[in-house]
Amino acid sequence: MCELFELNGFCVDFKTNLGRDERNSKHKVSKQVLMFYENCKISDFTMPGTNLIVPVVLWGKHAPTHCISSIYLSRDQKTLVTGCYDGQICIWQVEPESLKMTPRCLLVGHTAPVTCLSRASIIQDNNFIVSSSEAGEMCTWDLVDGKCRESVKLSQIHTNIQAYHMCNSEDLRLFCNGYYAEILIMDPFSLEILFSLSSKMNPDWISAVHVLRPSSRKDDVVLAISITGTVKVWSLLGHENKQSEPIYENESKQIRCLNALSLNCCAYNQRTVLIVCAKYCQIYDAGDFSVLCSIQAPSGERWMSGDFLAPDRILVWSTEGKGYLYKLPANSVPDHKGFHGPTVEHDSPVLFGILAHTDNKLLSCPPAMRFVITSSGGKQRRLLLRGDSAGVVSVWNVDDAATPLLNQVPSHAPIVLTSLELAWAEMNPSPVGILDQLNHPDESEIKLTASIYLLSLNRLVVGREDGSIVILNATHTVQLQLLHGRHQQLEDWPPHQLLLGHNGRVNCLLYPHHVHQRYDKSHLVSGGIDFAVCLWDLFSGVLLHRFCVHAGEITQLIVPPHNCSPRIQKCICSVASDHSVTLLSLAERKCVTLASRHLFPVVTIKWRPADDFMVVGCSDGTVYVWQMETGHLDRVLHGMIAEEVLAACDETLTDDLGGSLSAGSGDLQGLANPAIHFFRGLRHRNLTAMRAATARGLAALQVAGPAPGAGPLAEPARARRAQLTVQGFRSNPTGMADCSPRRIMLQGPRKYYHLIRSMEFYDCLGGVVVMNERCGSVLKS
Repeated sequence: MCELFELNGFCVDFKTNLGRDERNSKHKVSKQVLMFYENCKISDFTMPGTNLIVPVVLWGKHAPTHCISSIYLSRDQKTLVTGCYDGQICIWQVEPESLKMTPRCLLVGHTAPVTCLSRASIIQDNNFIVSSSEAGEMCTWDLVDGKCRESVKLSQIHTNIQAYHMCNSEDLRLFCNGYYAEILIMDPFSLEILFSLSSKMNPDWISAVHVLRPSSRKDDVVLAISITGTVKVWSLLGHENKQSEPIYENESKQIRCLNALSLNCCAYNQRTVLIVCAKYCQIYDAGDFSVLCSIQAPSGERWMSGDFLAPDRILVWSTEGKGYLYKLPANSVPDHKGFHGPTVEHDSPVLFGILAHTDNKLLSCPPAMRFVITSSGGKQRRLLLRGDSAGVVSVWNVDDAATPLLNQVPSHAPIVLTSLELAWAEMNPSPVGILDQLNHPDESEIKLTASIYLLSLNRLVVGREDGSIVILNATHTVQLQLLHGRHQQLEDWPPHQLLLGHNGRVNCLLYPHHVHQRYDKSHLVSGGIDFAVCLWDLFSGVLLHRFCVHAGEITQLIVPPHNCSPRIQKCICSVASDHSVTLLSLAERKCVTLASRHLFPVVTIKWRPADDFMVVGCSDGTVYVWQMETGHLDRVLHGMIAEEVLAACDETLTDDLGGSLSAGSGDLQGLANPAIHFFRGLRHRNLTAMRAATARGLAALQVAGPAPGAGPLAEPARARRAQLTVQGFRSNPTGMADCSPRRIMLQGPRKYYHLIRSMEFYDCLGGVVVMNERCGSVLKS
């Protein structure tokens, strides 16, 4: 659905970014959602008497941040696509002649920086692109209406995707490489892995790939280089599939080129290859891969990538956002009689042009740059694209600078310069915000930092930079900003409620009753930069309690699963920038569990409610397993075991309320042996845990019954999802500095006790236990 409506002088572009599992029918009633992005509000409002849902966007007076991480321009020069580090993708409408760009819509779907953008079809009118993120997510987008046609999440993380039309195939195939040892060939529309290219000699991560078709052959050649400098060559006939035998390289050679960033074969002669590394770029002979010439990166800069402009000219760009044009020496030009000859001192690569901004503004991170060849109206253009951390898109016409000038190295400015901020400045009137009625002309504007939409109450709760929280009617405030009427003449409409309790920015808001009905309807929780978590009465506006247990600003508030113990069910989980995680009881008004021994930022929280475990993953890959009832650190895991524990928590089925459902016939299937919980409670003197384990054990015996021929105390039979696994382990993963009684005991003669507990933990993972997927999402700290 793509319609434009003029409301109060502001053009609202109504677009919906639907996943592949949603229906295109307008009569499908979906959940109403409100999302917050800087000063931007995206909300869904159901039209009265119909099932039509109309999304309304209130961007605010300031453009959203857009730190560009990848960039793509269609071949017809009509669409520009930029991906950013926040996971959003912006689609720009481009005028082919003047290259004037206008932002059209924002696609929201990725949870990590967008690293790759590629076309999906060889047909010029087929407006589909494929995107990939650092979290392994891949999406196929329709550029016309902004819908996500297909999405998948892979364990492999791509760093580069090349779209190539293979022989004996009807459409393009995606050649993907990244942080893995294979080259994956994928279908751009189904996002299915068709087959992969493996390595027999020195298998390692593939850092760069180039696919080409030799002029004298009918097969396709894949040229790649690993991070250790091994060049590999595969030949593809076009009939490869997943069922075929492993496809290994036909040739390989070790060269002195580590951590290559890009590899490109000259399209004009296919005799030379450009390999770019951070400190130097080199020209190689494609026949024997001998070095013909080398170019060092400018002082204080690092190369990013490059390409051939002609058999004797190349374009290389650096991390400072500059493009450098070089003329190659005679021994690097195949058409020259001195090709592959010895290097002559007076004949070396010559810099004849620079593509750069005139202001030389410093960038907070390396820009995204891309060299593209486009065609429009029978004309061919060669352009260099750049998107930087400030969201500025720059375009250089390489053809204007491709001709060397005698004894001159001119610097060429971009022919097009645009950004979201410039687009916002050109709008008249400027876009409205959700709380513009609270801003006074004589006072500085207060930024919005957090928001939550209370669907059942039709209330919008907004946290601001000064620590205040504003509660107002969502429908009325949208009506005030977008619709003309008498209500705009009233100074005190719509009425709002102001909560004052934080000393600084409000980072996050949580309405627990919206997640699960076990919480009180009147409770609202907020976390701020002042290290505090505040509990509010939503209806009276009274501050009920202020939790001050963290030593850093609060970054996220989440709700534990509904099948935890009765005490934990009344808690909410808070995460802070000091690497601590707490369980705060809203009923008891105190901290139940303080997990503060994490050495690195917390990025993941997962739950094992049946085992009374809270699993905390940190940025260094370490996993901490905490007991929720007692607050004891049960174990610290590293390496493969830590990854398997997190993966086991993901192998679950979640219900709509954020709890968990058993995959078996009864709620008792998939749970660990109740005796484990009983002895754990006995060891920590936790009477509540002992009672719960006893009750669950008796219930298991009554429901399942003993197996034929088994004793009266036999463990109930249960289905296993994975076999019991025993791996090597370290008796003290945290080192001798960890002096808890359990660790010291494990270092003594009772070493087999640790082995039994490790087996015991894997036995718990073998059950079919369903976890809360929402609470196990990645946390930004």
